[in-house]
Amino acid sequence: MEIKYLVLLGVALILASGCVQQEVQTCNGMTLEEAKEIAVQSECGDNLKDAAFCNEVTGTWWIDLDIEKELCNPACVVNVESKHAEINWRCTGLIE
Repeated sequence: MEIKYLVLLGVALILASGCVQQEVQTCNGMTLEEAKEIAVQSECGDNLKDAAFCNEVTGTWWIDLDIEKELCNPACVVNVESKHAEINWRCTGLIE
């Protein structure tokens, strides 16, 4: 009988976990979804990847971009206060 109760408890936990709301990601008051809307309307366009990071110190969302440029890892930087977005190329390598 003990196993039966453990199985029922396990099923109940699985079902309950599906009912939990996902936490909305915010950065200094701006949601990630709002940042993505601003980004798409900017020079970043619809090249957004899923990976995003909030820099609370600078008040910016950093959303990775699906753009190829040698030695670069571009991100769309959305300023929470000004609602302005631009590409930061994050390039590395030797300067000649």
